[in-house]
Amino acid sequence: MTKKKISKFMGLLVITCIMLMPISVMAATKDFSFNMVHQLTIGRYKSTKNSVTATVNMTSWGGDDYFTIHIYERGFGSTRLVDRLGFSKSSEGSPYTRTSNKVEKGNKYGYEIWKNQNGKRIKGSGSLSY
Repeated sequence: MTKKKISKFMGLLVITCIMLMPISVMAATKDFSFNMVHQLTIGRYKSTKNSVTATVNMTSWGGDDYFTIHIYERGFGSTRLVDRLGFSKSSEGSPYTRTSNKVEKGNKYGYEIWKNQNGKRIKGSGSLSY
């Protein structure tokens, strides 16, 4: 191959990588909604980085002032609690954002929302960037 052909090939490769980058970033974000009384599973995902960020918009706190998103590592037949992301009702309002640095790139994690057992519903939506 000539230098000119190699240069064209490298240019096309760089352009292709740049065009595919937003697709890979989108694949690492999961949107969810919730309307729950006590506990809700919001998915299992393979981490693409060493942190996970949860952003939540609340429609109704249902009489509660606090809830958590639990992060579980899913291994070979085992489940281990890695971290909890706590969300407290405050004057800052929606969206609420919390980050955990206790995940590892390439591992699989499950995410669940937990709140008090007061029988009242909390409602909202959010996303996990992992």
